[in-house]
Amino acid sequence: MSATQKFYKADFNSTLFPLKTNLLMVENHEEEISKYIYQCILDEAKSADNFLAQQRVYATKPRGHLRRTVKLDPVAEYYIYDVIYRNRPIFKGAVSDARISFGYRFQGGAPVPIHAAFREYTQCAKRHTQTYQHSLHFDIASYFNSVYHHDIVNWFASKDGVTQKDQEALGKFFREINSGRSVDFLPHGIYPCKMIGNEFLKFIDLSGILKSSVIVRFMDDFCLFDNSETVIQQDFVRIQQLLGNKGLNINPSKTFVDKNATDVKETITGISRSLKQIIKETKSVPTESGVELVELEWEVERKLSADQVNALLSLLKDETLEEGDADLILSFLRTHSDSVLGHFPSLLQRFPNITKHIYSVCSGIADKQGLVKVVLDHLNSGAYLLEYQLFWLGMIAEDYLPGVHGYGDLLIRLYELTADYKIARAKILEIPEQGFGLKEIRGEYLKTGQSDWLSWASAIGSRTLKVAERNYMLDYFSKGSPLNFLVASCAKKL
Repeated sequence: MSATQKFYKADFNSTLFPLKTNLLMVENHEEEISKYIYQCILDEAKSADNFLAQQRVYATKPRGHLRRTVKLDPVAEYYIYDVIYRNRPIFKGAVSDARISFGYRFQGGAPVPIHAAFREYTQCAKRHTQTYQHSLHFDIASYFNSVYHHDIVNWFASKDGVTQKDQEALGKFFREINSGRSVDFLPHGIYPCKMIGNEFLKFIDLSGILKSSVIVRFMDDFCLFDNSETVIQQDFVRIQQLLGNKGLNINPSKTFVDKNATDVKETITGISRSLKQIIKETKSVPTESGVELVELEWEVERKLSADQVNALLSLLKDETLEEGDADLILSFLRTHSDSVLGHFPSLLQRFPNITKHIYSVCSGIADKQGLVKVVLDHLNSGAYLLEYQLFWLGMIAEDYLPGVHGYGDLLIRLYELTADYKIARAKILEIPEQGFGLKEIRGEYLKTGQSDWLSWASAIGSRTLKVAERNYMLDYFSKGSPLNFLVASCAKKL
């Protein structure tokens, strides 16, 4: 297994839309993908080969907000992991003891885990809150969607050790995946792009005009510390000016003066206080701008008592329950998953943002028949369903429900509801189920020769057909484009 492949696989389950089409391509067809990128797409003499414009997707955030990003195709996704892995030495740690940044780099040959970096960040901020009289906490509004293409490319080109070829190639990549638009081009939720976003902001850490005693940063979340309130306010103005030179702005609603670092983004509701009384180890988990929700590893020293389980379940029924609290409660109830199943209907309805977390809880549910019913009832409820929610319900179906009565009905209903969502529909098409009419549905996409997510996922979904039938379908599909050929060639291996 190559180093790039290890990097990709280690991050796969943490991404927003982890399509197995890409995973299977990287696992089984890496050499061919690499050759196509470096010998065709990045060869100036072969102008017909380029990175494709990527599919726009929306992940859900708390309170109905959406995170706008793209889902990269197998070639584009492999490239960004490969180019960043090869250039990993440019992503360094803290500038100094007074200018500290955390996470999103390699250490000891492996990417630093997000939860570990975030834990260090909160502990560091808490220490300095206790040391200095004044603090200021803020973040950048819509950071990943606002950063400018040429600023990132120029930053990358300025780094020692980055070759001219990689400089030009990364610029071409960002330009072409976003159809030439110079903003809103940086994909969310994947580790190499988080590395870029984090390291780019080092220009703040390195600025000599800032006078605060300590500046602590986690991606675009900043904490300033000093005994002089005037110094902090002056630095806040200077940082806004520095960011303004890059077209970036501070989020006013997330700017706090002299508040405890661990409580900056937390609304202490009655639910939160109740939860803290039940589970003493509970901490609030903030959300980073432009990157996915940080999921900490919670350590509970002993198994929850029956009273604690009942208390947590009662909180799930509360009408004032906040989405972050519901997500946190579920993390503690993983070992009591069957008791959580009865609360899935209201959680799916009220908190689409935690569908990914519900997916992880489903691994421990023994009542698979009950789980099918809950998901089908939700799909048939008439509720307005978002792509992110449909995608992760598809993941639940694929990974936990094959062979369960109603599985076919569930897949077909998901297919019907994803008509306006290509990535969620691709999730269904890549599932290697040949019954319930899915083989025929895939055949319609494959025989047209179209080159998009629906046909690529259909090709990978056909991998369990008998060899002759599969190859007959894929031979015609492969003629549609170079990427079709790559996907078909991979599917024939599986």
